[in-house]
Amino acid sequence: MSFDPGQPDFTIDAGIVESLSADIDATLEELADAAMAAADSVEAWGKQELRADTRAPLGDKVANAWRSRVWPNKGGQASMAPSIGWWSNAPHIVRAFADGETMRAGTGKYLLIPTENAPQAGYGFGQSGRMRKSRSYALVQAEKRFGKLRYVKVKGRDLILMVADKVQKNKRGYAPASKTTLRRGREENGVVMFILVPSATMPKSVNPDRIAAAIGREGVERFSRAFREIATRRFGADD
Repeated sequence: MSFDPGQPDFTIDAGIVESLSADIDATLEELADAAMAAADSVEAWGKQELRADTRAPLGDKVANAWRSRVWPNKGGQASMAPSIGWWSNAPHIVRAFADGETMRAGTGKYLLIPTENAPQAGYGFGQSGRMRKSRSYALVQAEKRFGKLRYVKVKGRDLILMVADKVQKNKRGYAPASKTTLRRGREENGVVMFILVPSATMPKSVNPDRIAAAIGREGVERFSRAFREIATRRFGADD
């Protein structure tokens, strides 16, 4: 048997090459689609977990300030290595309650803290994460609704309460007492709307870092599962 170094030992039919190339392309496309689907599911799951962690201690507005996004954008070209981002439109609030920060009055002697009884309408969070309307606006709104609030000094403590008198509670909160309520003597007095303190240490009541770690584990599992399913279906392999 002779060997001619000028000729190859074997040749591959062009049709086989084209078929193999097409199969590889189809597999890569399927992997990219699976990766994007996994990214979408991890994005939604992660945002749900972050909001759940925040909702109980800080309420719906701060919880719903969590946002998320997958890159490339939906409708664009699929990628086998998509990126996912989560962020809060109220980062200062989330970080304060994650780290247990101590807040102090920026101007003046006291920090104004609204209670759940104070008017809540009209608030939102800007891109900076700070409330779009200041706490002084909250005081203006309260006195517009209830009249001039009364200051009550707490004996033995550097603490002042701002309370409303002649009010009544309804399904939406507190409102000025009606004539009928006043006539019957059923109004409430001394309802605390704001607390004035020199400083306040926020309790460590949220843990976004713990959620981030859980998201990482969940992401690895969902991406791995999607790729294993494709490998098993196409190549009959379990790993």
